[in-house]
Amino acid sequence: MTNLEPHLAEVVDQLRQVFPDGIQEDDENYGPLLVILSDLLSERNLGVVVEAAFGLDRHVARNQAAAALSIRKPSVEQVEKLKEEIVERGWHLEDDED
Repeated sequence: MTNLEPHLAEVVDQLRQVFPDGIQEDDENYGPLLVILSDLLSERNLGVVVEAAFGLDRHVARNQAAAALSIRKPSVEQVEKLKEEIVERGWHLEDDED
């Protein structure tokens, strides 16, 4: 991992823990995950974290997050279901403003 701020490195570590096999853009949980991360991270940090955790392009991830919040919005149920799953796997949902 390149020189990430400590709180971003922690998010990357948690993402790798809850998605040990990674996640791809075509995964059913990708859109809901971007929505969750959008609630927790700035747009820039979201891209940095997705790139560091999963090797996906940070700029593409930011654009996909914007789409997941507007034109390709996953259902509330999908987002809530994923939140429950990742919390059960050890994710600690905290805002990066703290």
